[in-house]
Amino acid sequence: MPIGLSILVAIPAFVVGQRLGVIHAGEAFIPAVGPLIVILHSIRRSGWLCVLGLIPYLGLIFLIWLGCVVPGTHGRTRWWILAFLIPGVNIVAFFAYAFTLPSPSASRAVLATP
Repeated sequence: MPIGLSILVAIPAFVVGQRLGVIHAGEAFIPAVGPLIVILHSIRRSGWLCVLGLIPYLGLIFLIWLGCVVPGTHGRTRWWILAFLIPGVNIVAFFAYAFTLPSPSASRAVLATP
């Protein structure tokens, strides 16, 4: 995977990790598996599951499962699943998803104001 593409995919994973309080969100910049590790940690699963993404046919099934589970776990609508599963659209959708995801600290601040 070219370095530019690796960084392009890592940025929204890093933002999701930061907004959801993943301790090691910087792991998103590890080539090939970093974004998967951060996304798995954001849904409270083991980062070791990213190894499934490296197995040829099982990896495709794993990525489809991940695309279906992530929006519901993050409290987003199920329409995001469709955007994540369409090739080409999924990169743009991942950026939109990451940068529109509310941070828990922002929602607490809104709740704390009288």
